[in-house]
Amino acid sequence: MKRTAYGVLLLSFCITAIVSCAGSVEPVPTEPVPIPDLGELELPQIAAAPDGGLLMAWTVPRPGGFFRGFDLFVGTTRDNTFSDPVQVNSADVPLHSIPIDEMRPAIAFGPNGAVALAWTDDFFDIRVATSSDGGQSFAPSVRLNQDEGDALQEFPDIAFGPDGVLHAVWLDPRIAEEGFEEPADLYYARLVDGVVSEQNLTASQESSVCGCCLPNINVEADGSLAVVFRNTTPTGYRDPFRVVGTSDGRFEEPTPVSPPIWQIEACPIAGPIAVDDMTLWFDGSTGQKRLLSAWDPDQAPDVVVEDTDEWLLDYPPRRISGTPAETTILLVPAQPSSYLLNREGHAWTVIADDLPGWAASGAVHEGRLYLVGTDLSAFQSETRDFEIPD
Repeated sequence: MKRTAYGVLLLSFCITAIVSCAGSVEPVPTEPVPIPDLGELELPQIAAAPDGGLLMAWTVPRPGGFFRGFDLFVGTTRDNTFSDPVQVNSADVPLHSIPIDEMRPAIAFGPNGAVALAWTDDFFDIRVATSSDGGQSFAPSVRLNQDEGDALQEFPDIAFGPDGVLHAVWLDPRIAEEGFEEPADLYYARLVDGVVSEQNLTASQESSVCGCCLPNINVEADGSLAVVFRNTTPTGYRDPFRVVGTSDGRFEEPTPVSPPIWQIEACPIAGPIAVDDMTLWFDGSTGQKRLLSAWDPDQAPDVVVEDTDEWLLDYPPRRISGTPAETTILLVPAQPSSYLLNREGHAWTVIADDLPGWAASGAVHEGRLYLVGTDLSAFQSETRDFEIPD
């Protein structure tokens, strides 16, 4: 039965009367946001937007299969419902045709409804598209790498500063032979009013950065920048390094986050992430997959979690968005069940170990945890009640 205007007024009067007589009433919880079934896709991500809504991004292969490239779509919530998808990339520039987890498009939120997504296009250029209305529409994308060659630029990450400047990093093998991902450098760019300025953050080092590991950039509370990436050394180690900078693009030299650990002749395809002064990363140096954390380059890192008879770590951790600034919760994709970590100082505690193994991205919104991922390219989602730890 449809609710009439009279019924709405009567309901409002009754609620007002209850409040007046009883003093207060318990707030009525909102219904969970229904996640639409998106069918066949790749690299879904969900994030909590500063305006209190949710944003979901995903890629879809073009007709003819993966090798025709992908298109990038975004949906945002309005009135507790996801909008119709908005295509972010232009029709003439598809996304790169290999949808591995480390190639997932980067998402960043800025002030005044700003949203940005960055990706590698099918010509191996780094592109970013920005929105000024919370993701309801996007301006044409901008190319971040400023070279004119055919290098395999890949793996971008982005972050907004409080002043609205967009900061980006990516892996750039423009010094390598054509078609090779190493040797490569770590490049950085600032995007201000549509104008790009780029610089090489590893120009002074002789060794290559690790060519297939996603770097991570964060804007700290004081406005400074922290970038972590997997580097290589002349002796064959591939461990995380950290470089810090200022919001105007001045950076120090990269430094290791721990003593050398993993000596490997191939790329792990697993980049680190920064959480304040800590760096977390995926390690296989013992022959057993494990997640490490370090904050003192002169000390051995802590082992956060490692493979057990019940768990098999699959990917590096990623943040659960939508938590308070003082709280950091990480999703660690694993099989058969993914799990959550909660930060307590420099220590990490497992607070959930029963998340679905397909979970690749998560967000907290109005007391609920939203998870998305894929199972054999079929979209999967789950919503559960969630209380943010104190």
